[in-house]
Amino acid sequence: MPQDQPPKKSILMTPDPYHTPGYLGYCPQFKYQIGSTFGNTTHRLLTNPNVAASASSVLTDTFPRLSHGIDKGAFIRTRTASWGDQKLTEKMVPGYTGYIPKMQNHYFGSRYADTCSSAIADFESDQRGHTAKRDDMRTLTALQTGKLKPTDAQKNLITASYQTPLKPIARQAKPYYSPGSLKHMKSPYRMSNEEAKKNFMSGYTGFVPKARGLMGMGYPVLTNAALCEFTNEMGKNRTLKTQPITIKREAKGKVETQAIYPEGSGLVPHYTGHIPAQKFKFGDTFGHSTYNALKIGTGMTPQQEAIISVQ
Repeated sequence: MPQDQPPKKSILMTPDPYHTPGYLGYCPQFKYQIGSTFGNTTHRLLTNPNVAASASSVLTDTFPRLSHGIDKGAFIRTRTASWGDQKLTEKMVPGYTGYIPKMQNHYFGSRYADTCSSAIADFESDQRGHTAKRDDMRTLTALQTGKLKPTDAQKNLITASYQTPLKPIARQAKPYYSPGSLKHMKSPYRMSNEEAKKNFMSGYTGFVPKARGLMGMGYPVLTNAALCEFTNEMGKNRTLKTQPITIKREAKGKVETQAIYPEGSGLVPHYTGHIPAQKFKFGDTFGHSTYNALKIGTGMTPQQEAIISVQ
């Protein structure tokens, strides 16, 4: 059966290890190298024993995590036998458009069949690992609760695993403050206006009352002025809160009213209210036709009334 071996790279490709072009991390001695590609330069630096470098490399192995020597075909065949009609088989046909787990981000640069086999075998290995952890957890829970009698091997499992968890003495742990630090922990809101530390440090991004209208000062000076104004206003509000409420109402005098239909004059043009007998009048301006509008039925114009009043 074919074994899970690293695929051979073409001689046209950069040999491992190397940094992919676009890598922005630190590479020792890189700024002193010229005349070669990024991949070849980083490969030469990473493999040169004379270049001082960290023992912990940032590079990771992109080869499948399945251990060498494990038959991928056996993994896939057991999966097919367990789940019946299985889409993910040992021999995947190129052109299959369904989803194959771990294929898009973990495997590339090989034939479709090899890529599918490695991805499916890796996925099956992870599934078996998760199932084993789940079974161990269930067994351990049953042993600790007394539902299952432990064997010699299971006793070792209990000893190696976590013991009875600690019982919390409080619902939420309180932060620890040293006795000396409590003397200096005083909110600027509770300080008097004469204290020099009644301000906020530069860089504070919280809300500061009364600070929006202040400008042209440093941040500590500005916050000090705003907090002093806020303290004075709060003190004034506390004082007013204790005082009795007295309501004074002024005596209402005679309200002067204006007649809608004035005597001796007409109405203002564009008046849209009702005017008695107005619909029977025509040939005059609005002011003349509404002169003494309450005198209904006279039918006299202002000029006629003026002649009569003179007589």
